Amino acid sequence: MTDRTGLVAAARARDRGAFERLVATETPDAWRLTYSILRSTPDAEDALQEAFVSAWMRLPDLREPERWAGWFRRIVVSAAIDQYRRRRRRTLASFIRRVEPVPDTSGAFELREALDAELASLDPIDRALLALRYGLDLEMPDVAEALGMPVGTAKSRVHRALRRLRRRESLDALTEM
Repeated sequence: MTDRTGLVAAARARDRGAFERLVATETPDAWRLTYSILRSTPDAEDALQEAFVSAWMRLPDLREPERWAGWFRRIVVSAAIDQYRRRRRRTLASFIRRVEPVPDTSGAFELREALDAELASLDPIDRALLALRYGLDLEMPDVAEALGMPVGTAKSRVHRALRRLRRRESLDALTEM
């Protein structure tokens, strides 16, 4: 039994200290995943909080502590997608004051902005797939498990999302780097 599996087993028995250690262990990867899907710090923080609360509440349902990683990733992705849907339903508009950008002679800022815009145009599940595969460097079976889909489906969706990103003229510079 690995250390994480032991923590999960203890947390299932409602040991708050063990769950707090799990939270500390999982927060960096879960944060990267929620932020990659939502592209907004406040929304990612809300989704992350929701994911940990949901995991605590549903932990007794996890029968096999060694399956924690995929089970928890599924909760994180679901929380991020739920947050994305809530954000889209907001009726109050927020107004952001425009600030003149500082000239960027290297073009790096412009490229990053273009990449962020292209990623934002993807479906949240496609962003989750890319974040799991490339952001967390997971193998495709783990990516598929985290999203509750067959491996073949995950592979084809990752391929299509990457193809869409590569087709964009604004991202041609990425292939040159």
